[in-house]
Amino acid sequence: MRRLDKIMYPESVALIGASEKEGSVGNELLKRMLEFKYNGKIYPVNPKHSQILNLKCYKKITDVLGQIDLAIIAVPAKFVGGVLDECHLAQVDNIIIISSGFKEIGGEGLELEKELLGKIEKYNLNVVGPNCLGVFNADGKLNFDGCFAPTVPKVGSLGFATQSGALAGGVFNVSESKRVGFGQMISLGNQTDVDALDALEQWESDDNIKEILLYLESIPSPSKFRKIATRVARKKPILAIKSGRSEQGAKAAASHTGSLAGSDSAADGLLKSCGVIRETTLREMFNDAQVLEKCELPKGKRLGIITNAGGPGILATDSAFDYGLEVPTFSDELQEKISKLTLPQASKKNPVDLVASASMEHYINVANEMLKSDEIDMLLVIYLYITGRHDLDIQKNLEELKKKYPQKPIVVSYMTTPDFFEKVKTEIRDPQVVMFDDVADAVRGLAMLQRRKEFLDEIKEKTPQVVVKKDAVNKILSKAKKEARTLLTTKESLEALKAYGILEPKWGSALNLMQAEKLAKKIGYPLVLKMSSKTISHKTDFGGVVVNIQNSEQLKTAFKDLENKCKEAGVWKSVDGIIVMEQISGSGRELVAGIAENGNFGHQIMFGIGGIFVEALKEVAFRPCPLSVRDAKALISSTKAKNIMGNIRGKKAVDENEVVNSLLSLSQFVADFKCTKEIDINPFMIDENGRFVAVDARIVTK
Repeated sequence: MRRLDKIMYPESVALIGASEKEGSVGNELLKRMLEFKYNGKIYPVNPKHSQILNLKCYKKITDVLGQIDLAIIAVPAKFVGGVLDECHLAQVDNIIIISSGFKEIGGEGLELEKELLGKIEKYNLNVVGPNCLGVFNADGKLNFDGCFAPTVPKVGSLGFATQSGALAGGVFNVSESKRVGFGQMISLGNQTDVDALDALEQWESDDNIKEILLYLESIPSPSKFRKIATRVARKKPILAIKSGRSEQGAKAAASHTGSLAGSDSAADGLLKSCGVIRETTLREMFNDAQVLEKCELPKGKRLGIITNAGGPGILATDSAFDYGLEVPTFSDELQEKISKLTLPQASKKNPVDLVASASMEHYINVANEMLKSDEIDMLLVIYLYITGRHDLDIQKNLEELKKKYPQKPIVVSYMTTPDFFEKVKTEIRDPQVVMFDDVADAVRGLAMLQRRKEFLDEIKEKTPQVVVKKDAVNKILSKAKKEARTLLTTKESLEALKAYGILEPKWGSALNLMQAEKLAKKIGYPLVLKMSSKTISHKTDFGGVVVNIQNSEQLKTAFKDLENKCKEAGVWKSVDGIIVMEQISGSGRELVAGIAENGNFGHQIMFGIGGIFVEALKEVAFRPCPLSVRDAKALISSTKAKNIMGNIRGKKAVDENEVVNSLLSLSQFVADFKCTKEIDINPFMIDENGRFVAVDARIVTK
């Protein structure tokens, strides 16, 4: 039995706090169960009444003689603890606490919630809430409306778990107009016990639920979430809104990676790693849910577009490219076939512009020809009501085409009068071709369909074994620990990363000019000098980096100047060497990679465009560790960094596998050395020969 079975499928319910008072929560809950025709037994509990709404009322839950699967508590917060004691005596383990006034108000509420948690653990209870709206299950055999939302939603196959009860009520209010139907809903409230992970596991094997929608304000146990959500997402789509996207709450950190690793970056990386489709608005969530519910996954990303006006077709094409879909140019053969089915002035290319005077037959005949061809994988139809009105007839005929070509998703954008969708509801009982009023929403829905296909198609690539020298790193870390240092020097950081196979320029460390000159002969000019200090973190700010050293004379001058600067500042004793490094120049392609520990999210790996403006541009992405090959490739393609990795102005492209291996090495590093707090490699440079080399590094331990 699943943990939430008795909460979502109860055969009997005790409502503690049932009330005769109109508008009260206890009264609304009881009315909802009766009005939705709940097929189980209802036991109202209130010491002040003997009967409520024609049902026998009990003074205490322990007075009920029958078996009770679920107790719903709607009494003031200060009485909830005592009610839990009575539930335990009555052998009721499954409970929904509607009552508010707990940690969400702080102060005394925090103490009440601590008491609540103690009793949940003591009695081994399954508790939804407190401070929640309740639960809803539209299963036809049960019809359980255990929440006090003002309306019953349109019934469908969506499961919705939300931390905001008010949001659930609002969603139910608009579900009919948004054309989305709900099978079940769980209002999680404060998530004191039951959380979003329990909802995922409940719906993982519930055949009544085809898609899962989440509204999250926090992610419970990120590592556990990753494991469960990834597993569930392979069985059914998960769409999630994670609120709190601003970076205001991010803690300041010394490294670029740390300062950019805000909680939302971590959450975003986690959700994408799990295959969860992240939504930013309810509009996006509802739209995408419809497409994922009613369309088969496409075989590819080629989009065909039919329109009767040029502007919307261009907008749709732009949106398609934004989402990585292709709008292919049709072959001469297909264009010739289309031309025989359209008006002479129509455009036969893709998008196919049928012009304003096109008839319903023009639309359907062209759509049929395009779907029949092997040149598109999905179809977007755009209709503007300009001259004769054909919207309803087009929809009816597209419903038939969908049956004929079920493997190719079809969506429509109707720019017509508001009464159109009401007419569809009346004349087409259950439309299967998804309708939108905005072309961008329609394209996004198809793009999310393609994104899910790519997630499911991914072959589980074995993460390659990283060849490492752990002993070398252990020595470096032991030395730093002995000296009570958490910051490794530049020299130590480069040595540690080299031990994990990270490619670096030719370099060595010198404590005097003679050693520097020997290294210069070995490495060759041009060179870079960098101070490596146990106390100075940001070398550039200190003036501890000298670039473009072309010969031995310049080397002597630069080395002496750097040495004197350190002595004058009183930091020479902290210097464990001056790095003499091959200068990687001429490419201008600077990337950044790093690791940051981010609270409950654990170690996060970052990749993106680097250089001195990394924090200003914020063109970076994150994924949780440990990193898979799939995650590494997704990181690379998530930002514009991908654009500068190819052949640019005659410069050789970097081998993507080199970048993937470097990211996997970083992930392995923190897996082997959990004491790592931050790693910052800025920049990772691509030289003219396409080498991906770590030019500078900084490691901080706990």
